[in-house]
Amino acid sequence: MKILKSLFLIICFSVPSFLFGVEVCQITSGCPIDDEGTCVGCITQEFEEETEEEILEKKIEEEKIQEERERFWKNVSLKIYGGYGTSTFSFEGKNNTSIDRPYINETTYSGFSLGTRLSLTPRVSYSISTFKGSIERVKINTDDESKSSLDENVFTTEMSGELSYVDMTIDYTFIPNQSWLWFVGLGVINLESNLLYRDLTYGSFKYEIDEQSLFLNTGFNFHFFENSFIGIDFKILPNFTYKSNNTDKKISQYNSSYNSPVLQMRNTNLTLNYGMIF
Repeated sequence: MKILKSLFLIICFSVPSFLFGVEVCQITSGCPIDDEGTCVGCITQEFEEETEEEILEKKIEEEKIQEERERFWKNVSLKIYGGYGTSTFSFEGKNNTSIDRPYINETTYSGFSLGTRLSLTPRVSYSISTFKGSIERVKINTDDESKSSLDENVFTTEMSGELSYVDMTIDYTFIPNQSWLWFVGLGVINLESNLLYRDLTYGSFKYEIDEQSLFLNTGFNFHFFENSFIGIDFKILPNFTYKSNNTDKKISQYNSSYNSPVLQMRNTNLTLNYGMIF
């Protein structure tokens, strides 16, 4: 019984030193160790035990950090989508200049797009998308009211052309909810397009367009399943000025540059998308 009591006392006195202290040697060259493995000259450095208040504060701080981390990842979403879209160019005389000769008034390209949108907060998102299409429709016009519609009795002999662009946007969401959202933002775009058109009545027209510009981006998404959505994106580019047969802009509305008017071009892009949310 005495032996057990002795062992119990030894354990009671030894445990606090293991839990709340550690032996530290203050001699830079090191302390000698005797035959029993005891450090000669070492002192025991005591550690203060954390109070209940300190433990509670530490727990609250850890829970706060975890809550902020969960809130951040809850707001983060990645959308990957593809779609079908159209891109339309509209030409007219600059400053309402009347063009009495036939000219390309409107061209429409159709094709497919791919894109992704990253949201770090419910309000702000970033997107990257690309589009590639081919010419679908060419409209010839004249501002001479004495002439009838130029769309009548036109026999097209050649019509070829392509359009591609890559854009990046930053958008602000005005109405975010679980069902649908509406966003508006600004972006930068690199757009390239070309056209070669010829018919038996009005001759040939061609252009090559290469523009880098800011643009207005808007659209909305409708979430009809938990992780999928459909959406519409609408991109509006500012007006650009072209001179026929100008080598810098590479647009030719006529076979001769003599007395060629300055043209103003507008471009709009509309895409219908389907995608998944991750």
